[in-house]
Amino acid sequence: MLENIIIHFMSKKNIYIVYWLLILLPLFGWAQEPIGGKDPEVKVIGLVTKDAIKLRWGVTTPTAWKHSNKYGYTIQRKTIAIGDSILKEPIIKNITQVPIKPKPMEEWEQFALSNDHAAIAAQAMYGEGFEIEMEEGGNALLTILNQAKALEQRFSFALFAADQNFEVAKFSGLAYVDTDVKPNERYLYRVYSAIPKEKLNVKFGGVYLGLKDYYPLPEPVDFAGIYQDHAVMLSWNYELLKDHYNNYILERSDDEGTTFNQLTDVPIVNMNDNKRNKSDRMFFMDSIPQNNKVYQYRIKGISPFGEIGPESKIVSGSGKKPLVHNPAILEAELESNNTSSKITWEFPEESLETLSHFELNHSNQVKDNYKVVVPNISKNTRSITYTNLDAINYFTITAVGNDGSKRTSFPQMVQPVDDTPPATPVLLTGTIDSLGIVQLKWQQNTEVDFLGYRVFRANLENEEFTQITFKTIPQSIITDTINIKTLNNKIYYKVQAFDKRYNPSGFSEVLTLKKPDIIPPTPPVFESFNADHGVVKLEWTTSSSVDAVKTLVYRKEKGKEASWQFINEINLPQGKYEDQTAVPGVVYLYTLVTVDESGLESEPITPLTISLPDNQPKPALDKLNALVNREEEHIVITWRYNQPKVLEYILYKGEEETKPTMYKVFGVDTTKFIDQKLTINTVYTYLIQAVFISGAKSPIKKVEVEY
Repeated sequence: MLENIIIHFMSKKNIYIVYWLLILLPLFGWAQEPIGGKDPEVKVIGLVTKDAIKLRWGVTTPTAWKHSNKYGYTIQRKTIAIGDSILKEPIIKNITQVPIKPKPMEEWEQFALSNDHAAIAAQAMYGEGFEIEMEEGGNALLTILNQAKALEQRFSFALFAADQNFEVAKFSGLAYVDTDVKPNERYLYRVYSAIPKEKLNVKFGGVYLGLKDYYPLPEPVDFAGIYQDHAVMLSWNYELLKDHYNNYILERSDDEGTTFNQLTDVPIVNMNDNKRNKSDRMFFMDSIPQNNKVYQYRIKGISPFGEIGPESKIVSGSGKKPLVHNPAILEAELESNNTSSKITWEFPEESLETLSHFELNHSNQVKDNYKVVVPNISKNTRSITYTNLDAINYFTITAVGNDGSKRTSFPQMVQPVDDTPPATPVLLTGTIDSLGIVQLKWQQNTEVDFLGYRVFRANLENEEFTQITFKTIPQSIITDTINIKTLNNKIYYKVQAFDKRYNPSGFSEVLTLKKPDIIPPTPPVFESFNADHGVVKLEWTTSSSVDAVKTLVYRKEKGKEASWQFINEINLPQGKYEDQTAVPGVVYLYTLVTVDESGLESEPITPLTISLPDNQPKPALDKLNALVNREEEHIVITWRYNQPKVLEYILYKGEEETKPTMYKVFGVDTTKFIDQKLTINTVYTYLIQAVFISGAKSPIKKVEVEY
């Protein structure tokens, strides 16, 4: 909310100046950012005219501003380039032999009396008090807050005043015009605060310019006006040119552009440039003395250097008395042909001077989607006939004022007689995915008065269908979601069509959809097994799932990291299998998996551990000899056996009438043994037998020898 405030400026010379501002007036330039929390520095901007370079600067903190008013600023200029050549050693010139400071208070007195911005700046720098009071009463808390921030207020208003007037900036020691410049040179200007560094270190600021950078100020853009009753709302794009202008002059002409007069005593400052209420436009409301008379407006921008830019394009128009009454439909009567209606309305005679014309609006909904079907109806007309009625019709009458404003009547409904239902929906199809998402579609109805469809669903074929559409849908496609983890494996749908009079068609044929199978079948159960004569026989009880189709048989060797090997599939209801590929003596693990119609597999059952015995007869050893060597006191035993897959040899030994016992075990590569544990004059019996990998054994080979 905007409120006027009064700023009292009381100088040592008892100068009293009253200046009206707005409480939400934004501070331009460097005072726009939050105060404090940053290191102080000098900010510099520049403007190039045809024969001079203007500089403007300011510091970023209240404390730096206070001390700079005392110590001033110095300017250094470096000539960086001449023509197209960059100088190896810039030409340095100290423009200010003594620091630039604000002018003494005595020199401000006459200037402040003739310039409000000068009064603000003078009071901010030299006034004993600087208070902001509410125009009527004020607020104690606000007063305390303002007193606590007196320096920040002085700083902000001083910079604001300098931004509004270049002469004020020069008086404030914040501006300089360099006329000692040449067209073919470019300069780097640096502005330093003269505050001693031990007191406060302020970073310098700079700008790089030359006379070739001159360009004329731009014309204000997007200037527009909305004319109303004895008023006009003017607006223009501020954001595009905010780097060029910080305030504007607004002018009005009431003699068709022959003369223009400034509307305000002071330039207009943007009131909307704040972070919370960001806007790219400036607005100004002007009161118009007389309606129906043409008033023209134009604006000019003023730069921070006091330069006035070119005029904008002219906005022209006149104020008009607004429309204040609504029309009212008296009757909307259906005619005998059942395809047209006569609409009659009334409008107050006292408002005819503000009325331009009427419009007839039509919709098939009571609140929305109205379209103008008969425009530019004479303001003296009070009835009209409309043909080509829909099944349901809502009509309104709009009064259009001379100023472009509109006022609309309440709606009135007209319904032709219609008892013919639409065609029954056909070609209903659908799919269900693994997540239970159902996609249904059917052939679209083509009746002129067609309204939409209702879709019904049932979980069982003989149960009552339930409507799944909350309202009629116009499209012939719909997506539904169902729970597929239920006992019934089918779902049923049917569709019904309605016209705009809600006449129902017959139901479509019922669509039956099979739910996707996501539940795996139950596993089988081993009943028995037998391993003999080279065959492993397995028998099991098959899965109890109704959709189970086959059993998969897997095998792998026990103790090995190899994956399971698929060896066969058995179609249900068969529940047995004979494995003739098993190797005797190898320990196997067997498991079973059930597969259903959807390809889902059960969990593998607990494996069986089975080893096929090697019970095939084996040949005896080819040769077994025992040779006595009495000189060296030993017996040499040798043998030979040419059979594959032999694991080891077992040697048995007996003395005379004692029973032979196992004496030695040899690897498959050993075919000789020297026995030295002997007794003279003793008969020894040696027996040897081959043991196969499968566990089978050859017949025992026997030899006797006397030592």
